[in-house]
Amino acid sequence: MVRTAPPASSIALLSTALLSTVLLGTGCDSDCVDTSRVNGTYAMWHTTLNTAEGGDATVSESYPSYDVFVNGWSKWKINWSAGSDTINADITDVAESQSGPDAVVGTTQSFAGSLTSSADDCNTFAMHVEGSFETRADTTHAFMYDANVVYVGDHLNGTFTYSDTFTGTAEDGSAVSGMLENATGELSGTLQIDGFDTGFSE
Repeated sequence: MVRTAPPASSIALLSTALLSTVLLGTGCDSDCVDTSRVNGTYAMWHTTLNTAEGGDATVSESYPSYDVFVNGWSKWKINWSAGSDTINADITDVAESQSGPDAVVGTTQSFAGSLTSSADDCNTFAMHVEGSFETRADTTHAFMYDANVVYVGDHLNGTFTYSDTFTGTAEDGSAVSGMLENATGELSGTLQIDGFDTGFSE
């Protein structure tokens, strides 16, 4: 009996099937191909749940505050370079939602950071951002922000840890300073298309 090699087209089909099986087995999905999927401007909501670990008691009493971006609404513009796992984050502190969806009253400040996807799930990320943040309340916060973030379509969800050493001036003109260590909380973000809409607008 003479054995003949299978046609080249059959080999190609078999190779494609095997490759697809391997990719599915490693948890890769179609989202992973789009390395710009996370990029965009988000209405971010941060809720600080614990300020008790370390830090000054007077600082803890002043939280939540809508000045620091981990307490209430903020506007984040994220530009992710997937190949290097780096991000540029333009962050703006935003007035409370009752002031209206376009109440972006803070100065936009830019920070460098990292956004690294999990080996198990390309839509789960470790985020790190740090720098010096100037608030509307005339305080300067040297901060460190770490978050575990899940990208779900046009939304970001996750938890964060935030540390901060600040100096500034109180309303009466006196100097203020303090620190906050490892405050923890939850975050959510919604991709913005036009303007800034927190979802509370009428």
